[in-house]
Amino acid sequence: MNRDPTGSASASARAWSVATYLLLVICAVVFITPFVWMVETSLNLGGPAPGAQGQVGVLGNYSLAVDRMGDFTRLVVNTSFLTITSIVFQILTCSLAGYAFARLRFRGRDILFILVLATMMLPMQVTVIPQFVLFQSLGWVDTYLPILAPALLGGNPFFIFLFRQFFLTIPKEIVEVARLDGCGTLGIYWRIMLPLARPAVGAVAIFTFLMVWNDLWWPLIYLNSPEKATLTLALAGFARSFRVAVDLLMAAAVMVVIPCIAVYFAAQKYFIRGIHLTGGKG
Repeated sequence: MNRDPTGSASASARAWSVATYLLLVICAVVFITPFVWMVETSLNLGGPAPGAQGQVGVLGNYSLAVDRMGDFTRLVVNTSFLTITSIVFQILTCSLAGYAFARLRFRGRDILFILVLATMMLPMQVTVIPQFVLFQSLGWVDTYLPILAPALLGGNPFFIFLFRQFFLTIPKEIVEVARLDGCGTLGIYWRIMLPLARPAVGAVAIFTFLMVWNDLWWPLIYLNSPEKATLTLALAGFARSFRVAVDLLMAAAVMVVIPCIAVYFAAQKYFIRGIHLTGGKG
């Protein structure tokens, strides 16, 4: 009796598909469980929060957490200012550097690009002391300049790499036609290359948002004044308080992490497309 090879292959493909989806579901449950626990704890579904008398409803912990974190509005404004400014600086400077490495020809270009990528192998803990000495000598301690200056100077080699890879995927004919129309080097970058690089811009914007919004390292080192504090600094101080209940701490953590989740889901299309396309050409 002859077997149908097509049916056997189809059954095998379905089995692999079911196994793949099952594995993805298991991974999703594992990753989402801590977040669900954090939200559940923040709502204090198990009972009243210590010291939360007078708070009404399941959102009472959030109100009390906002009160204990200090000037919550100023914290949000400070963090938003650093995040938005860093996003703009990173996109402009890293895209310019990536455009130069991808489209301009100059002596030592490839060696310089390798050196830029080599800096990715240096952990930030190695350079933190020299950077602090430099910024202290410039009088920048307790200001936002040490946090914003690296973004202004294109200090993220990974983003430069992303933009370079994306610009390499853009056909050269588009650039040549723009030059024939009288467009200069910067005009081609601003009018042609950058608008076409929207997926890469979206990916860099999301990466920068997540890094700066959740950053504790640099604000902890350079910011001393309470009026310049960020949400992560306030959350760290909140966590060090031995009198703070776990449910209040989780409520504060949820308020800090919610914008990250919202931004990612709002721009995930550009993020996934940007990561996919930037790996298409070397």
